[in-house]
Amino acid sequence: MKPKIEILTGIRPSANLTIANYIGAIAPILELQNTANSIILFVADLHALTDNEPELVKKHSFEVVADYLALGINPQKTTIFLQSELSGQLMTLTALLSRHITVAELLRVPTLKEKIKKGNAVETANSFLFLYPVLMAADILIQGAKKVPVGEDQLPHIEVAQKLAERFNKKYGDTFVIPEALQLKSVRVLSLKGEGKMSKSHPEGALFLGDSPEVIAKKIKSAETAIEGKMNEKIESHILIAKSLAKTEDEKKEIDALIKRHKQGEPIMGEFKKSLTKIVQNFTQEFQIKRAQIMQNPVYIQSILEKGRIFAKQNADETLFSALRSMGFK
Repeated sequence: MKPKIEILTGIRPSANLTIANYIGAIAPILELQNTANSIILFVADLHALTDNEPELVKKHSFEVVADYLALGINPQKTTIFLQSELSGQLMTLTALLSRHITVAELLRVPTLKEKIKKGNAVETANSFLFLYPVLMAADILIQGAKKVPVGEDQLPHIEVAQKLAERFNKKYGDTFVIPEALQLKSVRVLSLKGEGKMSKSHPEGALFLGDSPEVIAKKIKSAETAIEGKMNEKIESHILIAKSLAKTEDEKKEIDALIKRHKQGEPIMGEFKKSLTKIVQNFTQEFQIKRAQIMQNPVYIQSILEKGRIFAKQNADETLFSALRSMGFK
């Protein structure tokens, strides 16, 4: 089978995106959309049902599309659609694929093991969560994607998709494209408090895209850094934020100059925090203005999603028909 699209990636519908979400998940897509021949981005609203109610998922799905558009996703280069628009095709393919993987193999998927562990025991985890890796494989295979950009922790999901495609093809003939993992550079943005990764669950140490300039200034002012002449993970993370959000080369050079002085033992953390604050404030204010404009025109968002639905549905219908025909149902 020839790939139908070059790159496929998914986003989980979520409110209150952080700077870490932008740097780790959105910025790589912005780079890819300028180099890839075809890229498709789906909002994983079915996956979100494993631990959220439908009403909340629907609200967040619409909002996260506005977020991504405001951050630079270009609908002329990147096709966007809602996963639930293909619910029938995906659930059918998930059922067909499920018979080609064992319960034991699913339980060995690290991310699934972790999610089940958070639920205290297998007895408390719902069965939809259990099928999460198979549904993810269906997302990839049904679109005929050649590459899927993932972080290191998501590699096992791509391996499941590869395994299922290979087993199905071996049994029923050449049906699915074997997807490749496009491993993204590992990026770790720390909490401003220096305790683990920046997370929504610890808002005091997180910079949100919706934060006001005053809140941003207050959070960065109290951020943990490093003593003169020393480098550590905290200051490295702050530098990453500054350089990732800087709009000009002059801003980046300013950060480099400050860190050079810091390494020489000068007490410049006050200046550094002021520069970091200005960079973050400029970035978030620009985002907030663009997002407000987009949210004022819901028809625009709907038109983008409808265009994506038509494209994705055609791919899905063709792939599912091919799979059913290979199995002798068509």
